[in-house]
Amino acid sequence: MKRQIRQLLATCLCMTACAVNAEGVSAFADLLVWQASEATSSTWATTITSGTPTGSRSIDINANNIDFGWSPGFRGGFGFSEKNQIWDSNLYWTYFRTTANNNLRMTSQIIVPEFFSGFLSGNFFFGASINWKILMNTLDWDIGHQFSVGNSFKIRPAIGIKGAEIKQSINTIWDAGIYTATESVTNNFRGIGPSLILNTSWDLYKTQRNTFGFIGDFATAFMWGKWKVSDVYFRPNATLVTQTTITTSMNNTKLGSMMFDYILGVQWIYTAKYRVSVKLGYEMQIWVNQLRLTTFQQLPERGDLTLQGGTCGIRIEF
Repeated sequence: MKRQIRQLLATCLCMTACAVNAEGVSAFADLLVWQASEATSSTWATTITSGTPTGSRSIDINANNIDFGWSPGFRGGFGFSEKNQIWDSNLYWTYFRTTANNNLRMTSQIIVPEFFSGFLSGNFFFGASINWKILMNTLDWDIGHQFSVGNSFKIRPAIGIKGAEIKQSINTIWDAGIYTATESVTNNFRGIGPSLILNTSWDLYKTQRNTFGFIGDFATAFMWGKWKVSDVYFRPNATLVTQTTITTSMNNTKLGSMMFDYILGVQWIYTAKYRVSVKLGYEMQIWVNQLRLTTFQQLPERGDLTLQGGTCGIRIEF
């Protein structure tokens, strides 16, 4: 963590120097409507049921996964351009939060926990419910230069630094009929590292005040990251069972966590006293090996986190 703090301080000093020499300042904000996914790594319970198709007895085994719905997010920040237009820079923050719930009602079935502490208990259940939350905060700073290719195509390569914190909390209730057990799992990540960005735009229609065209942005970050994973299973005193607590944990530090991000969309620019840009597009982020829960199949698990959906934003240049 000391190394991370030194890197962040160095970045802030660099941004302060850039702001002093900046001539143009802009502000921007994006509304995000994303859906998160960690399938197939987010399996949380195995359901075993019996059936009699065509008169023969069979056993059906189903792995229950978690499905996240659409949730809003926000990205906003400031841009700075140097007096001689040699470079321009952006500093921005991204926030996204989503929650998923699943409920397996008590029926003629057997449910086996997929999380490691619950599986180690050796208990099985007839009903279960889960609440899974993901909270992501990222802070980005980049500096680059825009080049014109012909009259309508622009390309802006940039380098930067990305810091990220992704917290996942999972709370599960296991119902055995005569008692109810609980299991709390966390998968928390913090990381920082260099990023590479490529912004492109293609103007299809252009007048003195209005410009309309396509945009395509791509970014990647190679991050040093630290994961803290804990899994606590608790079974209370009940008939024929005694109180039990099983705790497993893992602190995992890895160099090599990759993140990829791309945006495809359209953009309209209106130029008057201020230059106003409005964009609408599709965005996808992939966080490689983000879910690192301990499961009884693999120790530890390696699951990718995918965020995808719509992006709508406005930028005002003063």
